[in-house]
Amino acid sequence: SNPDGSKYVEMIIQKALDREKYPRLSLKLIAVDGGDPQRSGTASIDVTVLDANDNAPVFNQTTYRASVKENATKGTYIVTVNATDADSGSHGYISYSFSNLKEHLLNIFSIDGTSGVISVAGNIDFEKDKRYEIRVQAKDQGGLTGTSKVIIDVVDVNDNVPLINVMSFSSP
Repeated sequence: SNPDGSKYVEMIIQKALDREKYPRLSLKLIAVDGGDPQRSGTASIDVTVLDANDNAPVFNQTTYRASVKENATKGTYIVTVNATDADSGSHGYISYSFSNLKEHLLNIFSIDGTSGVISVAGNIDFEKDKRYEIRVQAKDQGGLTGTSKVIIDVVDVNDNVPLINVMSFSSP
């Protein structure tokens, strides 16, 4: 009640709202007077719950596996990583990147920040490394991140010629 005797109504949130569960709420407010006969009035209240950045991106796999030939050319497709974010708008927009990638690997692999496609960026040599383990990060516009691991097995090709070492002995 106001000091002048008029009445007003306040709606107070009792617990946190979750846009991912209930993006819209419809309420009906009914006011009843104390007369005889009793009279009432109604009002419909539609609430649109706005999104907060309360969900981090989640990869659809914890570990991705792929293989690539050691003579694969620059731009050769290896694997696509994929993450989703339950938030909407910019909070749900995801960009992909390598996480803590060693410097020598920056010249070997590349990732498309929008699509999550990982491809060959340089020379791969089976005789140097037979397997690579790379951490990939998905980051939303609000700064929340998710990570996954990518294991890339290198397939050997016949690219080395045999070496012959001849040793001779002389014995009387």
